[in-house]
This record gives sequence, structure tokens and C-alpha cells, in this order.
Amino acid sequence: MVHKMIGVLTCVFVSLVAAGTAWADGAVYAMTNALGNNQINVYHRAGNGTLTLMQTIATGGGGSGLQLDGTDSLGSQGSLVLDKKHHRLLAVNTESLAEHTVGGSMVGDCQQGTISSFRVAPDGSLLLVDRVLSGGLFPDSLAVDGNLLYVLNAGGPGLNPVCSTSPNITGFKLRPGGEISLLTNATQPINPASSTGTFLNCDPGGFPAGYFDCGMNPPAFPRSPGQIGFTPDDKQLVVTVKATNTIYVFPIERGGIPGTPTVTQAQGPNQPTYFGFAFDREGHLIVSEPFGASPTIPASPASTVSSFAITRSGDLEVISASIPNGQGTSCWVVLEPQRERYAYIADNATSDISSYTVGDDGSLTLLAGSAAVANRPNDMAVAREGNSDFLYVLGSGDGTVDAFQINGDGSLTSLGVAGGLPIGHGAQGLAAY
Repeated sequence: MVHKMIGVLTCVFVSLVAAGTAWADGAVYAMTNALGNNQINVYHRAGNGTLTLMQTIATGGGGSGLQLDGTDSLGSQGSLVLDKKHHRLLAVNTESLAEHTVGGSMVGDCQQGTISSFRVAPDGSLLLVDRVLSGGLFPDSLAVDGNLLYVLNAGGPGLNPVCSTSPNITGFKLRPGGEISLLTNATQPINPASSTGTFLNCDPGGFPAGYFDCGMNPPAFPRSPGQIGFTPDDKQLVVTVKATNTIYVFPIERGGIPGTPTVTQAQGPNQPTYFGFAFDREGHLIVSEPFGASPTIPASPASTVSSFAITRSGDLEVISASIPNGQGTSCWVVLEPQRERYAYIADNATSDISSYTVGDDGSLTLLAGSAAVANRPNDMAVAREGNSDFLYVLGSGDGTVDAFQINGDGSLTSLGVAGGLPIGHGAQGLAAY
């Protein structure tokens, strides 16, 4: 695959989307993650929060399609990221060569992933401007800060010595038009735990098959690195790794280069398994734990959420430890956009959304174990219009985007759904404004 530039169209489009140009209404973006032909659905967001499909555009690359679980195919948060300030949308393409289904043959490849970059027009529509190699296998999460872009490459070499690239983070530079260039000396390895081709090498219980290997390509969703994200002060980069129950905190040094990480591991070799996260305005880290404190997986309903303060040295200080919600596989985390007093957690196994109140000190209190229902939710995004806040949920089980009004007390009111995504077949990735 080659660096793909669409120069003439980019120049024309950038001239139409000059810095400071106002956006009309809003938009929600959802990724199909389709094998061989990944696409983005663009939904117009009206002032009342409702959605209407307005565009479907190819990323130029291929997704993973159906991996080990068609309703959690990437096993990550942040596969589709909106850079609101610079009117850019970034998406991952795993470039998988085949689908991998539970009960089928083991499928793996050494295909390097890619990242696609889009410019966002005033009406929310997209134009593809670039696509580059991701620097690793199975990219599943992105983080953007100004002109810095980092990708989490979750796939590893597995048993094939030709696949010599281990899971890593890789840095890039973003140009104003959305073009992407590799950042020198900005790759750091992520340890996915060892793999000898058997599940028991990673965890002593739970899933019965040998597909759930650590460090494979594709990686097993309960084991792979889950998310990458910048801290609000832009000085650190955080990565969660499910297989080793660890959280990496990389210092961002001069030129945007990541330094040596501080790595915090949960107690014992088993769960909780850190997955998705979000930051409140004070910089507190709120992390989902899909299997709670259970010693084996799957364990439903046993999900929990924790919160931490991150020190300058990258150490984590516990604020709230594993607060349960009584649901199954809580994986994705967002905060309501105005005051960030409420956190919403997507529970894939039990098809609902849990809610928590967030204290000024980052402490968590369960508000509702099931604040809303969505069909196998696997990603979320929030948006604000005037004095109204909205929550959007990708329902991978029925191929919809569910819209909710966020009320002043943190409760949710359904605003209906918009369709157009694959049903139970790998759709993942959501962003909104």
C-alpha cells in the first residue's frame, strides 16, 4: 500500500473550509469496518439531536469485518476520531485479508494497517485527502492533539516469524489540509503478553477456544490493547492493554516524541481488564473494566469502572476502585460535554448503557445500572447544541446509531435511531459534533 495523496481535490476543498469557518448544525460519523471496503456513514444532526443519513464515503482501505465477535470486532475505543478544531476526521483500516469467526479456522496475516484522513466540510460531509501505513498490524485506536497523531497498532507477530512487528504506538504529523507524515523516532512497543498459540497461555479460564491468543494478528478482542489518548494537558499519552491488565503512561517530550512509559498493572494476572477511558476537565482518568474483579472471563454481569489521578511521573493514584454497575462487558466511556458530571458506559454483553456521577475530585458513584438500552452497543460519542447535550451510541447488533437527549439529572431520553450500518457484522467507530 502506498501513501495516497489527492492533491487537486484537497486544495479545492481546503479553500472552501478555511480556518474559522462555521459549521452548520452538526454531524455524527459511524464506521462500517467492512472487510476490503471500509466506509464512513455521515449523519446530519439536527438541532434537536435527531439524525438523518446524508453520505457514505469509502476510507480507501479495508476493515476487519467479522473477527471473533461481530459486535465488537476491533475491541477498542477511538477507532474514529474527530479533530473539531481543524475540521479533520481520522479513521483506522486494519486491512485484514480474511474474516475470522468463532468456531472456524484460525485466520491471521501480516498485512500492515493504514490510517485515512478526511476534511470535514461546513455541512459535515467528508472528503478523503490521505491514507498512510499505520506502522504496525491491526490499528484500532487513534489520538489527535493539534498537529500530532498517534495510532495504537494492536496486532502482533503471532506464530508467524514473518510478522515481526509487535504491538506498538506510532506517531505522525498532521498538516493543515489533513495530510499525514510519519514522525521520526516516535514508535514505542506495547507488550501484549506472550503467545504460544493457545488461549491458556494468556488466561486460565473463560473462553474455551484457542483463538484468544495474545499478540496475534488479528488480536483477540478480550486480550488486545484497547485505547490510546492524550491527557487534557497534552503532556502525556495513555494506553490501556487488556491482556496484561496494564495502563501505560508515556511522557510526551520535545517534538512530540514519546518517552519511556510508566506502566501500572492491576492486582494479579486476572481481571479487571482495562479497556476504554475518558478524562474529565480536571484530568482524572475514568476507565472501564469489562470483567470487573472476576478471576476469569467472561464474567457477566460483573463489570466495573475505576477512576485515577495521573501524576507528573505517570503513576496512577486510585480515586474510585472498581465501582460495579451490575452489567456485562462495560467497555466504552464518554462524559456529558457541558460540565462532565456524568459518565456513560456502553455494556456490550447486556445491551444497555450505564451511568455514573463524577465528583469534582474524580470520584464515581453509580447513577443507573441501565440508563438506556441499545442493541449490543460498542461505541459512543457526545455532542452539544445550545443548551442541549446529546449521546450517540453505535448499536452494532442492529446496525443503527441510537440518539439520546442527556437530561439535567443525567438520565437519558430516546430520540430514535438511524440505520445504514452492517448488522452484527463488525461495524465499530463513532464520532460526533
